[in-house]
Amino acid sequence: MIRIHKPKTAPKKLTTDGKQKCKSHCDAYSLNPSAYETNQEKFNFASSIYAHESVKEALIKAQHQKCCFCERIIGKNGDVEHFRPKGAYRQAQGEPLKYPAYYWLAYQWENLYLSCSYCNSRHKKNLFPLQDPNKRATNHNQRITKEIPLFIDCGKENPEEFIGFRAEYAYAIDGNKRGQITIDYLDLNSEDLVESRRQKLNDLRELNKILVSAIENPHNQKLQELADEIKVHLESSLADSALFAAAARCAINAKFQESDLI
Repeated sequence: MIRIHKPKTAPKKLTTDGKQKCKSHCDAYSLNPSAYETNQEKFNFASSIYAHESVKEALIKAQHQKCCFCERIIGKNGDVEHFRPKGAYRQAQGEPLKYPAYYWLAYQWENLYLSCSYCNSRHKKNLFPLQDPNKRATNHNQRITKEIPLFIDCGKENPEEFIGFRAEYAYAIDGNKRGQITIDYLDLNSEDLVESRRQKLNDLRELNKILVSAIENPHNQKLQELADEIKVHLESSLADSALFAAAARCAINAKFQESDLI
């Protein structure tokens, strides 16, 4: 995970149709709170608004076509994910769903990200653990500012302060709880994800070996020219747009010695 910098101005679809739809949800809840709390009544969320083409395109651009959680390249194949779930929520895996969730945030720009279906549909789903569940906002009249989410919000925080990488494996820096919960609940060390990171880091590691060789052989002109190209490639692997940028940054900063720590 890396920090995501979304435009401060939300797509017009959210500030117009989304604002109206949000008001209708809030009005409906206010008329009969118990019906929504017992799931007898359900909100009719409009994906045509929160997942509108203009919204999705803005997220694709801001996230460099990558999943906000695992950093896979997904392009237009991603889902528009709600950081705080809109319909129902769980504090922990295996717990029953509770209603309603954050219906009033369903069309809020700050609550939307681009996610791959693997992270969104198979892992995060309705999960939204809080440090203190008793401070959860359960309707639009309550403030979410009292909440301390255990998931890292990559649009407001820098995930690299919480999650680091030893080679291809994610770990919670200093054993912090929020980093560990994010890794565990989103399965950021799944077998296929670890293997994909391993392949990427192996490529970078081989390039780094050539770079080291160039430093050790300063009079080899061809090697120096190749080293110049490799420096550019390694630098680009650190960019926000790069595949698995967070893991690459850790590996390069550690001079590819991180595997000894596994």
